[in-house]
Amino acid sequence: MQEIERISEFLRKVLQGKNAVIGISGGIDSSVTLALLTRSIPKERIIPVFMPDRNTQQADYDDVQKLTQKLGLTYREVRIDPMVDSFVSTLAATDRAAIGNIKSRTRMIILYYFANTNGGMVVGTTNRTELLLGYFTKYGDGGCDVEPIEHLYKRDVYELAKILDIPESIMKKKPTAGLWAGQTDEDEIGMSYAQMDEILSDVFDKGTYNDKPEYKKIMEMHSLSDHKRNLPYSLKK
Repeated sequence: MQEIERISEFLRKVLQGKNAVIGISGGIDSSVTLALLTRSIPKERIIPVFMPDRNTQQADYDDVQKLTQKLGLTYREVRIDPMVDSFVSTLAATDRAAIGNIKSRTRMIILYYFANTNGGMVVGTTNRTELLLGYFTKYGDGGCDVEPIEHLYKRDVYELAKILDIPESIMKKKPTAGLWAGQTDEDEIGMSYAQMDEILSDVFDKGTYNDKPEYKKIMEMHSLSDHKRNLPYSLKK
């Protein structure tokens, strides 16, 4: 497919012979991005890192193993509980969302450790839907060196997943950031990815908008997350 080759060429150009470090979760976005990397650079230059915690489901362990075996890759596993617990204890943290962000930023630290020690760059897995909604953690999963699927809506990621032959168990799984037990993206936002993609495409691709409540909600999320897409604010020209 032309899009796969376009992304592969982009990755080869940006990585310029460096190793690629990527956080994998058993979710659709990281799985597609990992598969794209195998189409782009030699497998020995890909360093997948799985970073589970006590809330990680067994299905995620199984899917990570299934996917990496299918792609002929060896992954590294680093449990984040001890590090996150240290932050939570030191800060006496109780806010669920704030602790979720601590988890995401802890994972970023781990990925950059492997990038630093292996002459690598961190490859992100944020898609266009998440970008426009600000549905990512600033300096967490949003902290990376290259974003190969950031131009693709969630629906496009699923289309690529079919072409790349991503395991069915991953494609059928409910998307989640895994920041707390039982969390799913669609439940947290309050609408399906299909609805989100349709609204975002209407507004940002077609330039159309209406006063339906769901449109207002999506645009409010976009507006409130501006600081994530344009950072840091400064007086520079």
